Amino acid sequence: MRRQKTAWLLLAVWIYFLGPVAAAAVEEHEAISTMRREPAVSRQEAETLAEVARLSEESLEQALEYLIPRMKADYSPALDFALGNIYFQMDQGIQAEKAYRQALRKMPAFDRARGNLARLYLQQNQRAEAVQELRSVLLEGSRDPSLLMLTGYAYLLLNQPIPAESAYRQALLINPEDQNAYLGLAKALLEQERFAEGGRILEDVLVRHPDRGELWSLLANARLSMDKTQEAIVALETARRLRVASAEALLTLGDLYLNQGEYQEALALYEKVFDQERPSIPRLMRAIEGFLLSGISRPAQRLLAKARSLEENKLLSRAETIHLRWLEARQAQLSGDLQGALRAYRLLLHENPLEGKTLLALGEIYQRLGETEQAAIFYERAARLPEVKVEALIRHAQLEVEREHYRKAIALLDTAQMIRPRENVARYLQQLRHLER
Repeated sequence: MRRQKTAWLLLAVWIYFLGPVAAAAVEEHEAISTMRREPAVSRQEAETLAEVARLSEESLEQALEYLIPRMKADYSPALDFALGNIYFQMDQGIQAEKAYRQALRKMPAFDRARGNLARLYLQQNQRAEAVQELRSVLLEGSRDPSLLMLTGYAYLLLNQPIPAESAYRQALLINPEDQNAYLGLAKALLEQERFAEGGRILEDVLVRHPDRGELWSLLANARLSMDKTQEAIVALETARRLRVASAEALLTLGDLYLNQGEYQEALALYEKVFDQERPSIPRLMRAIEGFLLSGISRPAQRLLAKARSLEENKLLSRAETIHLRWLEARQAQLSGDLQGALRAYRLLLHENPLEGKTLLALGEIYQRLGETEQAAIFYERAARLPEVKVEALIRHAQLEVEREHYRKAIALLDTAQMIRPRENVARYLQQLRHLER
């Protein structure tokens, strides 16, 4: 895994140092190196680097033991660079930084050493430091597309999409066929909320690379940002049928179908994901809550069974278990089991007496059972909590209208309107004032 993760570090040695030396005299190599902003190496150093590359394929530790004793006086910064690469692959960031810095002290224009130092900083989440190193390279006149790409990526991580866009555009001027540069440019545009432009670039890239599932997800997000829900569904469905959609993409598609009232399609997607792998518990809870908020009981019941199995296997935290109890209470309420829901909500209220949603639910159940005084008590308690105050006032007002207490209902709605005015409540208030007169 470690060698695969950073194979580019080893390839760098072969590409820039070994090939030219093996094929030509040292003097010719020095001329080529100067043009490439690369350090010169002697024939002996080239042989050392070749052996380091060979050993690194088997053991980084052996490569390190071989290289260090051969770093004698006045050795090329290429050896420092190779040493830094080995330390980088061994996750020894401090030593890697020292080696790259040593190479740059000897040759400040050694672009690849500065580029790898920037990569090291990015790996360590030192994003500002990475950008500083990359800017130094670019200010010195380098137009290496890989460094421009890295600069764009670093600026994206810093939430600075405008310079990121500029870096990716410059990379494309040099290498207009680089699809990753187009992808980076699309991300920079999307970060600037230029969704139409970013979406068009993604569409062009997907013509060439329809197997890249993450691009379909990005395109769907761009279309959702433009309120083009059906087009977002088409993008995610395409990824699904090409079998390149991630689990998260399938869940997002399920959410969209749920919002569109396509409940069976949504349930099929949720079950497909949750049955194939251990589900994200918050994602599972959100799916259940989505059905319950839509007033759809049976699909929610099937997903609740999955959540209960996770609870039985002790995979839920205490907070998640309490949330599950709330969802079960809501499910009982929707299915008409008011007494069961009442018991469940009261247990939840015992756990947290200041849970606004539970207080509102209890008020609603008592109202449906005709126990209006109890309902009013719970609405009054809920109205003391800022997060549900307006909703509690409105529901209490509706209860008072049922009891033909119009003046009290008007007072409650007036208070709600002072906090958060709503047009539908204003119209309702007008009708109540007419009735009260």
